[in-house]
Amino acid sequence: MQIYHSNATTNIHIRQHIQNSSNSTVKSLSETLKVSKNTISKWKSRTSSTDASCAPLNIKYALSEIETSLVNSIRRSTWLPLDEIWEMLLETNPNASRSSVYRCFVKAKINKVPQEKREKAKLFKAYIPGYLHIDVTYLPKFGNQRSYLFVAIDRATRSMFFWVYKNKTAENTEDFMGKCINFFPFKITHILTDNGLEFTNRLLISKKGNPCSKPSKMDIKCQEEGIDHRLTKPATPKTNGMVERVNGTIKNNTILKYEYTNFQKMSADLMGFMCTYNLYRRHGSLRKELNVKTPLQAVEKWYQLKPEIFKLKPDQFEKKLLSLQSEFIQYHQQRCET
Repeated sequence: MQIYHSNATTNIHIRQHIQNSSNSTVKSLSETLKVSKNTISKWKSRTSSTDASCAPLNIKYALSEIETSLVNSIRRSTWLPLDEIWEMLLETNPNASRSSVYRCFVKAKINKVPQEKREKAKLFKAYIPGYLHIDVTYLPKFGNQRSYLFVAIDRATRSMFFWVYKNKTAENTEDFMGKCINFFPFKITHILTDNGLEFTNRLLISKKGNPCSKPSKMDIKCQEEGIDHRLTKPATPKTNGMVERVNGTIKNNTILKYEYTNFQKMSADLMGFMCTYNLYRRHGSLRKELNVKTPLQAVEKWYQLKPEIFKLKPDQFEKKLLSLQSEFIQYHQQRCET
């Protein structure tokens, strides 16, 4: 049996006849065999009478060789879930897709965790709700006035809170901490930040060369609330990669997606995305044992497991988010022109 391309108009014998008809013209062969002149020219120029491969000559991969080696190495050494390794890669390559990482695993035959490695994968340290990653990122200018977004995300539930400020100061950090304490439905036990002056005085040096011993406003607030304030090593932003990644998620869905004419509209749109993120957005990095998809579902699940760490019930937390969302909808509601 001869297998041809689905759109083939010739068979192997006709192709051999075309190639052996050196004395016949393209026009005469086309009229005799009832095929186009392009088909005759194509088979005259070829030495083989079989269909050529449809595979591209140069295959362009989404990930570079270094990125492919990196994700495969992380997978083999830790056997972390696909989504967690994908998020690590996004820090260096924001355009990397989840499917690209998965194809790398399939090609290397590590897409499925071996039975003997599954217990090792579960040993990765997990935290209960209350461990926040906090960071500050820039927002677009309006009238030569820059604004800043203070962002906090919980490690266990991936629930997120942020607030827009006109300045990146220690006073605004203290205010943001108070808002975080009121927003999250559970007690905050740990926070992780970088070494910015809005967070800590750790890197301040006096004129005499002595390090600053005075606690920052954030340190004082944490001491009052019994919160353990932890700092990343200087010049290592990847240590706080969870909040670094969510900064990109916020921007990709707001300021990089839409063009805003004023500060108020941008702030309202940011608030609307925060509500959507917590209520409806599916998050692949949540622990598989919880069997949940959204941050709100994770809050509900953890409330069943450890109700003693919660200040608000999940339904109260949901109502708080819905009230913020309703304010967002009212802001964008337009007056009827008729």
